[in-house]
Amino acid sequence: MSDTQKFSTKKWIAVFITSLLMGVVAYLGMVKLIFNPDLANVPIVALKILNNIGEPTLKFKAYVALLMLIAPFLMCVVWWMLPYLKDNEDYGSARFAIPKDFKNMKINYDTGLVLGCLDIDSNNPKFIRATQPLSTLVVAPPGSGKTAGMIIPNLLSVPNSCVVLDIKGELYEKTAGYRQKYFNNEIQLFSPFSWDNTLFFNPFDNSLIKDMQYLHIKKLAEQIASTIFVGEQGKENDHWIVSAKTMFVFFAEYFMQKNKHATLAQLAQAPKADYFDVLEDKFLDEALEEIDEDNPEKERERDYDVDTFRIWLKQTSFDETIDENTRNQARAYSKAAENEFASIKSTYDTFMKVFTNPQVASATSKMSFTFEDLREKRISMYVVVQTEDMEILAPLVRIFIETLFKKLMSGHECSDIDKFIYCYLDEFVRFGKMPFLLEAPALCRSYGLLPVFVTQSYEQVKKYYGEDDMNIVKNNSGYQVIFNMNSDKDAEDTSRLIGDYTNIKISRSQGNLELFKSNISKSKEAKRLVTSQDLKNQDSSDILILVKGFFKLPIKAKVPYWFKMKQWSNADKIKIVSIENPQDGLEINKEEKSTTDNKSEETIEQTKNEFNEKKMQRDELLRALKIRVNRE
Repeated sequence: MSDTQKFSTKKWIAVFITSLLMGVVAYLGMVKLIFNPDLANVPIVALKILNNIGEPTLKFKAYVALLMLIAPFLMCVVWWMLPYLKDNEDYGSARFAIPKDFKNMKINYDTGLVLGCLDIDSNNPKFIRATQPLSTLVVAPPGSGKTAGMIIPNLLSVPNSCVVLDIKGELYEKTAGYRQKYFNNEIQLFSPFSWDNTLFFNPFDNSLIKDMQYLHIKKLAEQIASTIFVGEQGKENDHWIVSAKTMFVFFAEYFMQKNKHATLAQLAQAPKADYFDVLEDKFLDEALEEIDEDNPEKERERDYDVDTFRIWLKQTSFDETIDENTRNQARAYSKAAENEFASIKSTYDTFMKVFTNPQVASATSKMSFTFEDLREKRISMYVVVQTEDMEILAPLVRIFIETLFKKLMSGHECSDIDKFIYCYLDEFVRFGKMPFLLEAPALCRSYGLLPVFVTQSYEQVKKYYGEDDMNIVKNNSGYQVIFNMNSDKDAEDTSRLIGDYTNIKISRSQGNLELFKSNISKSKEAKRLVTSQDLKNQDSSDILILVKGFFKLPIKAKVPYWFKMKQWSNADKIKIVSIENPQDGLEINKEEKSTTDNKSEETIEQTKNEFNEKKMQRDELLRALKIRVNRE
């Protein structure tokens, strides 16, 4: 119902009376303005005009004054009749957005996340960019060019700190050098199965937990456990998985309380480690051979048939330096039935196996950064995982991503666009369920943390997360970038989300013998602006951009393939200048070569010495690690 229809009869009477009074005042004012009589004579002149209406001698300007007398009343009459004159049938107002809509949609051409492109073939293409710190969902089937058309263009145009899930290392190879050179970014490579790894991450590092109280230690242990011990959909509460998760929490609590430090490799080995060296005197006696009656003075040696793990559990249950909850759990394990305990440890080993790998153990042995570094500096973190290693490394990647989001969203809020952090999460669903990650879109705006979720289809998200969580991701994403779709359901859901427009349908009817007579009728109908068929047949170079709150105004745009942009020509040829090879990047082009050649030999020699020193330190760490693994 319109506003005019909401007025009662009494209100309309009051409106018409007011309009008449306003007309009288306006008429008198116009008489004064046009004829300029004395103020006392204004009513007399006005009355004479009324008495002479229709007389030939009455001038035109008098009729102008008379118009002001009836104008307010006429306006009220039109206002009152408007609802009855207007055709109120409306089946939708969806339409494609035009550039003048962009301001209200908080879209610009200069800064922010690149969502698409206009006039891509011109010398100066316009990027469609998001100005709001909201999450983005990119839906693109395999082979559609989401990497070349969405992630790489952003890595080559957004200078802010970023975290990149990089399948196969393609993004690192093609953009890291460019970001280092032109955006002055510090490049960090988290590649756990590679000795080229330069980023070290340990959620239980002393620098993070040294001042934690038990409640915070327990919370951290449970958070990490929930990220590692993830069952398949429908088996989340499997008894053995829940029991293994509880065991992880126990070990993590113990080592964090006892040593103010723990590592994932240490926790992976904990159920099968040798605890002989940490047994105290009264418990150590149980691990020694019995006294030799023939030679009582003989020094007792270790009995290698004794399970030191069980003895250590008993010792831990009486250790008053740790919290009672941890002691009680140790007591329960020390008395557990052997068969059930063995099954729990077997499940535990299955989930923790990846952390026993020497390269992974090295990459998770310490912290080489603080999370706030991402705000205070310009850092690009590439998490490189080969396709064949995704399933193996999934627990570690989940820990890294979830910990990063939790830490950055538990501190101070951030509204400084220069300190926004972009997270490009390519194929994020393939790393398994990350519950906290789903909460990020609803909260990230306040913390300047912008996740970009990239997936092949909505159904892929549903497969790994379930329908409810899939809807959370869709509904909380501020921007959606839609490539052509293969799924009928995805296409239909997206078509319905955009909605209908009101189409005027014209019908014409004519009888067989009535050659010169016909009936033409017009009617309105609802029609989808974008049909599911349109989405499935969309050209590979076209995309639709949906903005939250403006779904009925989709933006038609082009995929901004980076290799089509002249400004990024040979961007992938720029190599990282690293400590390991200070001459990287010398052969990119003549201009860069001449710039690099200006480095003094003394500086290069100093850099090499620093590298050799770091290499020796790394080799010592590896030797120590291998010795430790062999002992265990």
